[in-house]
Amino acid sequence: MSGRRRTPLALLWVSHGCAVTATTATFVAIPWFVLTTTGSATRVGVVTAAELVGLVAMSMVVGPLVDRIGARRTAIVSDVAGAVSVVGIPALHFTAGLAFWQLIALSVALGASREPGHTARRVLVPELIVHSGVPMERGAGGIDAAKRAGEMFGAPLAGAALVLVDAPGVLVGNAGLFLLAAGLTLLGVPRTIARRPESSTRPSSYLREVAEGLRYLRRDRLIAAVLAMLLITNMLDVAAFAVLFPSYAAQVLHSPVALGAIVGVFGGAALLGNLVFTWVGHRAGSRRRLFTASMVIGTVSPHVAMALESGLVTVLIVVAIAGLAASTVNPVLAVVTYERIPTELRGRVLSMTTMVAQGGTPLGVLIGGLLVDGAGLTATLWMVVASYLMALSAPMLFPVWGQMDDPGATRPRDPAAEPAA
Repeated sequence: MSGRRRTPLALLWVSHGCAVTATTATFVAIPWFVLTTTGSATRVGVVTAAELVGLVAMSMVVGPLVDRIGARRTAIVSDVAGAVSVVGIPALHFTAGLAFWQLIALSVALGASREPGHTARRVLVPELIVHSGVPMERGAGGIDAAKRAGEMFGAPLAGAALVLVDAPGVLVGNAGLFLLAAGLTLLGVPRTIARRPESSTRPSSYLREVAEGLRYLRRDRLIAAVLAMLLITNMLDVAAFAVLFPSYAAQVLHSPVALGAIVGVFGGAALLGNLVFTWVGHRAGSRRRLFTASMVIGTVSPHVAMALESGLVTVLIVVAIAGLAASTVNPVLAVVTYERIPTELRGRVLSMTTMVAQGGTPLGVLIGGLLVDGAGLTATLWMVVASYLMALSAPMLFPVWGQMDDPGATRPRDPAAEPAA
């Protein structure tokens, strides 16, 4: 009986992994398709930007949608929409012909389809954890491990597939993965478990529900503090992977293979750490100390190693340790948010957290590139180290972070229950 009760949670993990694998594979297949059909790197950038526009735009409004129609249904529809968007590219290419504006439109649709499914599966996790009877840390660690596995294997699988078939064929395979994710959720997550949250007794407009999500973030001081810190650290993270790691591989190690090794080792170590945390994370001590230590080791150490112009072997060892440490960050934050955010607000609040936490990432890439060109790589790396340390001092300096170890004790009341201003 215990195994059967855990099946829906396990299938949700697999569904999430399939969706993330498909999404990550499109980051390789679509640019390759654009390059092989147009030969224009500029058009690759335009198509990539179009997908990000769809993602950010949908993250602003998807929360109430999840809360209104239910997380299970949203996840299924989102993955089907992703499949349609992806398969539309080769379908038009081989039939009527694919105009560039149509490719942009399909890319926007693909980006917009990602966030509803991502948010919906995060909303489903707490209910399935309760149903399965596993510790909260194990359930949260499992969904994050599935995400990291998809991110780790999606790009290499797409690259290998491109050797065997052309880009349109790979995109058809991506669509199949999206449909598999939808099918696993449809068949594996019972409606009786993934029930819609009870809504407020008074009528509520869509905009009011969005406002309730924002009002909750304003009232929950811990979640607000976490988002303020993540806004900064995510800016630095994306600058590292998009600018600093490639620049170090090119300027110091003089090898594109080194870049692949650095990213691959970090991803593999993070996945291994996730799997370990999934099973033993509930035995960890203070979440506050674990989170802070993991963030410092996972972010600062690789940049120090690169700033010292260490060799590839040293960098890989440091990056492996950093990946193991960083693997605990997302599960800890997930547990805290699951325990604090009321069920009926979970969809809209989680979508808002994504929007805020990722809001500065485009700026991070831009600033990172400008600093490397203007101040040099080494100086930029030390500036990034200093910025990380300043941001990561907050959990140990401000008392509100102590609520991470008892998140339900001071959870704010449901703002929807209060009179509208």
